[in-house]
Amino acid sequence: MYNLIEAYDIIGAEFAHEIWDSRIALAFTDGERTLLTNNMTDSLKAYTFTLIVQGELTLDNGSGPIRFTSNDIYSYYPGSRVRILGVSADYRGICLMVDERMAHDTQAFRNLIRASMIPLSQFGNAKMTLVDDDAERLRSLMALISLYIARPLSLKNEILEMLYSCFINDLISIQAFVKARNAISKQAEEIFVSFYALLQKHYVEHHDIGFYADALNITTTYLSRVVKGISSKTVIGCIDEMLAIEATWLLKSTALTVTQIADRLNFSTSAAFDKFYKRMRGVTPLSVRSL
Repeated sequence: MYNLIEAYDIIGAEFAHEIWDSRIALAFTDGERTLLTNNMTDSLKAYTFTLIVQGELTLDNGSGPIRFTSNDIYSYYPGSRVRILGVSADYRGICLMVDERMAHDTQAFRNLIRASMIPLSQFGNAKMTLVDDDAERLRSLMALISLYIARPLSLKNEILEMLYSCFINDLISIQAFVKARNAISKQAEEIFVSFYALLQKHYVEHHDIGFYADALNITTTYLSRVVKGISSKTVIGCIDEMLAIEATWLLKSTALTVTQIADRLNFSTSAAFDKFYKRMRGVTPLSVRSL
């Protein structure tokens, strides 16, 4: 998958001043920049939160077109399938991007998953509409993050981690009212968050549901029910999607052979990998390599 530095090579290296230490970025986007993100669909190794400031944006997250307007916010998590279909001429947005490395290394990681993964899966339409006061507060926090990215400070990491934690926790508090109207028990949510945290770290080595159920000290049946209930996906479906995304990135961005990629992703044979990829993407790995 692309990290933030690699992503900026695609969406504009001239904007690299928006990134701090390849860990966190804050981009003020227009239609042209937004459409460029389609060049790394499914393959960004970061969590992103985009607040629409003005204009309209339409995207497809696999369930059909979704229209966003001012004060709407949408989340992207590593492995989600999002494609921008169109933007209006006056479109403007603010996008907060947090690399997995920073996300996994901070106390706010579990809250980050709650703020990105669960809304996208449970609430289906991948969109949250904010009231004016909430939108303005989050916009102010994002602008403050941009300001601190640009400043030469000795404790910049600590300050930026604190600001992004404030953003995530504020978003969580806004979502609490929505969650209260949906049947997600606290126990089920915690299991799902823990499963997804494990998945991000172990999907290459462990393709089986048993590993994740054992790590969470629950049965495979219970884990399956929780994941299916919140995300509408099976556990194996979640694992397979992460593998397919990583495989596509390796095919497009490295010189590794198909056999080497199969081995790297822990498939028993290249034939098994070929069959898997054809099932997931409808084409052979070699056909992707030749594009």
